[in-house]
Amino acid sequence: MATRDALALYLASLDKKTYYDILGVPRDASPSAIKEAFHAFSLRYHPDRHVDGPEESRPVAAEIYKRAVEAYGCLSRPTTRQRYDRATARGKLRLEPWRPSSRPPPPPMRTLVMIAQTPRAKKLAEKADRLISIGKLEDARVELVSACQCEPANEELAERVRLLYDALALEPP
Repeated sequence: MATRDALALYLASLDKKTYYDILGVPRDASPSAIKEAFHAFSLRYHPDRHVDGPEESRPVAAEIYKRAVEAYGCLSRPTTRQRYDRATARGKLRLEPWRPSSRPPPPPMRTLVMIAQTPRAKKLAEKADRLISIGKLEDARVELVSACQCEPANEELAERVRLLYDALALEPP
């Protein structure tokens, strides 16, 4: 287990690295390579991996992990990644999330109930929609996976499950 000082040093070095460097991927990395790199990073720095370590190193490890989540969140979305690439060309290493985008917001997503087709799947999707609206993503995931089992050929529902898994990966511990 790394010491607090070693972790703090590594955390300080992240301020000088691009998101690509943090995840250890080249600029032309595929989405699957970025996801694999984030997974490998998570195995090393996820706060749960440091529960048995020295108490003073836990918050530092959590901050390191947050930076990887920030990097993954940016690089895993094509439009955000393009915006980030333009920013790094101007010398920026991090995106400034508080700055509004010049683009209009995307149209609202269809609800899960709209996507589901069978009565049973619609009932499960309605529960998932409600759970998402109150921030219970893990519980929503369970309901949505069940809805997908009712409708295995519903690609849009399956895509929503993938989006939910991505959102869960970005949730702070």
